Amino acid sequence: MLTFFCGGSVLAKNIIIFSDGTGQAGGLLPDETRSNVYKLYRATRVCPDTSIDPAHQLAFYDVGLGSKAAGGNIRIAWWRRLYNILGSATGLGITQNIIDCYAAILQVWEPDDRIYLLGFSRGAYTVRCVGAALSLCGVPTRSESGEPLRRDPASAKALASEAIRQVYQFGAGKTEKDGTANKLLEGVRNELAADFRKRYASAAPNDANLSNAYPYFIGVWDTVAALGLTTRRFLGLGLAVAVTLGLLALIMDFFLVRFGHYFSAALFWQSYLRVTGLSAAVAVLAYLAFYVKFTTKSKIPWYETLHLTGWKMVFYNTELNPFIQHARHALSIDENRKEFKNVPWTKGKQVVTVGKKGAETQLIQTWFAGVHSDVGGSYIENEARLSDIALKWMIDQAISLPKPLLVDASVLHLWPSADGPQHDERKATVASWPGWFVWLMTLIWKREELGWKPWVREVPRDAPLDPSVLARLQLRAVLRYDLTEPYRPKALEHHVQAHHLYPPANGV
Repeated sequence: MLTFFCGGSVLAKNIIIFSDGTGQAGGLLPDETRSNVYKLYRATRVCPDTSIDPAHQLAFYDVGLGSKAAGGNIRIAWWRRLYNILGSATGLGITQNIIDCYAAILQVWEPDDRIYLLGFSRGAYTVRCVGAALSLCGVPTRSESGEPLRRDPASAKALASEAIRQVYQFGAGKTEKDGTANKLLEGVRNELAADFRKRYASAAPNDANLSNAYPYFIGVWDTVAALGLTTRRFLGLGLAVAVTLGLLALIMDFFLVRFGHYFSAALFWQSYLRVTGLSAAVAVLAYLAFYVKFTTKSKIPWYETLHLTGWKMVFYNTELNPFIQHARHALSIDENRKEFKNVPWTKGKQVVTVGKKGAETQLIQTWFAGVHSDVGGSYIENEARLSDIALKWMIDQAISLPKPLLVDASVLHLWPSADGPQHDERKATVASWPGWFVWLMTLIWKREELGWKPWVREVPRDAPLDPSVLARLQLRAVLRYDLTEPYRPKALEHHVQAHHLYPPANGV
């Protein structure tokens, strides 16, 4: 049973940043599919529904990329819709999400406050990036001129943008031949971070080489690897762009005809080429503005620091910073889409044995039954028993810390169960297509080859499994999307705690 913690000193508070997964935005409808991120946010925020004291804890919620609430600052409806589609498909806007989360911390942080970061899917990527930015830049305590720090939203976002775009993202994606970060650019980024901490007084009081505000706790559900365009989405997006350019060309032709031009195929293609050329020029300029990086603040000549940062949003460093006190990761066993390859943390210098229990443990990564959203949530409540398991686990981890998260249990009603229904987004995607289209595709491919590319997660043989996984393996049968059958995921075929339940490889 969950409990409500109200202890703690009014001299230091919890600051919680929640970042949701793709397409997720809670609180829009009275009866909606909610992720674990939003469910926990509701139980930890200051509002009329909870007993959370703002002197003890403040929470900020960042909606997911591509959700209906994303791009709320865009007033033109059609552009906001296009922005959300691109955000869902390509990860467009995730830099702004990181900036928004960092800015929220700048507005309320005081020395000795504890920062908690929680996220799911691309939101997990976001909070891990925020944690890395905090480790580099800290939290400014004064303006560059030495005057008191301005904390209004516009000032906070401007400062956060400088920290993220000019420091944290410097050198992103530039690697050595062995895949490690480019040493020259990494060294320059460390110089930029040191300069930022000096200018804004955000270094640790007793060590200028350290940040003044490392995250106290990072909790994530199933961090995914790549946020860039897949081949299929690239082709689909290319088709959408071509159609959009055609419509713009027709609009141009409409005005040309009104001024005496005769409409013809030749006129259309001339307009199409003009629109395409102009759009390409704007795209190139935008690309250069956002992705070309260099600095004059380093000891190294500026031209040696000139580079293009990676356009795909992937993790180039999965090592957990040793100064982050507590990190928890709930991982999906059954996610079967190749594009959703998970990214666990690798061990940092001071990380104790993974799976070791106790409040002193820095990193615990545990595997759970179900696909991506069976772990991070976002299915209807009747089908959320598996995600309730992962949510309760994360809450138990967070409230058992020396400085616990404050959770109002009256807002949460969880029903975790090892026999909960399991989903399959590969099958669900194909099932959502028109029957005639599926039939047409099966003339070329097998039905099981349609939709997302298949994948089997690589679960280490000795990886920590949640007890609910072992309980599920013992059940006679469970519902796995469309079939009721024993739970025998291929990912656990060689696991030390599960391999004895599988038939021998030679069938005897």
